[in-house]
Amino acid sequence: MNGVIFKETLRRNWRGMLIWAGIIGLDAVYSVYLVQNSELLQKYSEILKSMPSFIMGMVGGADAQFAASPEGFLGIGYYGWVLLGIAAYAVVAGLNITANEEDRGIMDVMLSMPVPRWRVIVEKFAAYALLIIGMALSAHLILVASTVIWASKPFNQGRLLESTLNMLPAALFVLAFTALISVILRRRSTATSIAAGFVAISYLIDVVGRSAQSADVLRRVSFYSYYDGVTVLQYGLQWGNVLGLLGLAVLMVIGTVFLFQRRDIGL
Repeated sequence: MNGVIFKETLRRNWRGMLIWAGIIGLDAVYSVYLVQNSELLQKYSEILKSMPSFIMGMVGGADAQFAASPEGFLGIGYYGWVLLGIAAYAVVAGLNITANEEDRGIMDVMLSMPVPRWRVIVEKFAAYALLIIGMALSAHLILVASTVIWASKPFNQGRLLESTLNMLPAALFVLAFTALISVILRRRSTATSIAAGFVAISYLIDVVGRSAQSADVLRRVSFYSYYDGVTVLQYGLQWGNVLGLLGLAVLMVIGTVFLFQRRDIGL
């Protein structure tokens, strides 16, 4: 029985993961294609230079010179939003750990098998974490292929990979948060609303917080601010942010296991 839940979760969801990766990859292809239009990039640079500083903050916080470079364009046009798509998948996956099956009355059947409760959480979380990693890396391969096919100048592939890997701690954080909320609240509809609202509000707080230094304290409460895709693309991984998000994700998984073992399962 060891690993059966993990393997079954992967078997049921790998095709959906590839579909999500393909959708995200299409935006990567489009962004790289636009970068090759030198006239468009020049106009984009002129627009950015004319923007007030608070607007530049809202679109990523990069200086106008870097933002108008091919890497900067990808940072704002692709890495600036792609975490939202992966976080949406993480919310759906987090609900699948307990809430969806409990809401359908399937969880009590699963727990009638000789499987300890902690393994349900740990194996499902591990499977969905692997699917999220697979999605991000599959989309990254599409991005790399696009840069090889269309790029007139070579991209810094190391920084592109770092920026892709930088999405994973935030996505795993969302996965763990959704799983924890689902165990606490039980009701799938309520957990869905809270998890989706958490992602959307975090994104909005980060956008507003970047636009003014006076709002920077507010930005600290947004998990999105610790993703900061443009900064990573320009300067490399920020290990404090990476380890902080991963640490919080681990603590929430532990909390999910603890709570799930100590409550009745809804029928």
